Amino acid sequence: MTHLRHDVTARCPPERVWALLADLEAVASYNQAVASARVRGAARTGVGAERECDLKPSGRVVERVIAWEEGHAVGLEVVESDWPIVFMRWTTRVHTDAVGARITQDLEYQVKFGPLGWLLDTVVMRRKLTSTLDELFANLVRAAESSR
Repeated sequence: MTHLRHDVTARCPPERVWALLADLEAVASYNQAVASARVRGAARTGVGAERECDLKPSGRVVERVIAWEEGHAVGLEVVESDWPIVFMRWTTRVHTDAVGARITQDLEYQVKFGPLGWLLDTVVMRRKLTSTLDELFANLVRAAESSR
């Protein structure tokens, strides 16, 4: 299993960051890999809510909310995808910081294919996923800081 941690600061009230995270469809506005996102089912927030994302350049993923602390944290897991993973789940938290908002995320996943998957993760996937998340968090911070 692989664990990735991100920790960034936004110069805005934590409520602005939370507004973006709590709107499950807003992910397309700050995640460069998502072409569009839509909520599946009646629940738009809270544990059990699901979103389906169309990915760039192709593909799709379905994610389900597994943890929800109103105003503070959202946890998601991948429930459908074409990715070579056994599982992927993460929790994103918003904290009050001296500068404004501190955003942390703990993500864990396991790649399929046993030892070959471990090699794939070590050589390619971990580095690519870290780079993608670095860009995602930079975009999230920009979006939160520029929202009103």
